[in-house]
Amino acid sequence: MKKFEIEVVRTYTTTIEVELPDNLTASDVEKITISPTILDTYNRPPLKEREEYIYDNIWEQIGEKEMEQMDTDFVSVKAKEL
Repeated sequence: MKKFEIEVVRTYTTTIEVELPDNLTASDVEKITISPTILDTYNRPPLKEREEYIYDNIWEQIGEKEMEQMDTDFVSVKAKEL
């Protein structure tokens, strides 16, 4: 048996609406969505205001919405023998 690596490239856009703390700006949300800043363990805000909680919440909702949509454009497929 031969092994192959298969790369599938798809393109799609997912849009979600999410409720977040009032003190966040659009710039804050973009930064958190890319990578949360983990604050030190002292003087941490309540759980629902922590960046890592917000990050997980955003990506959980994005994942759910992507699964609902699953209407993607097929771009390419590559296979190579390993």
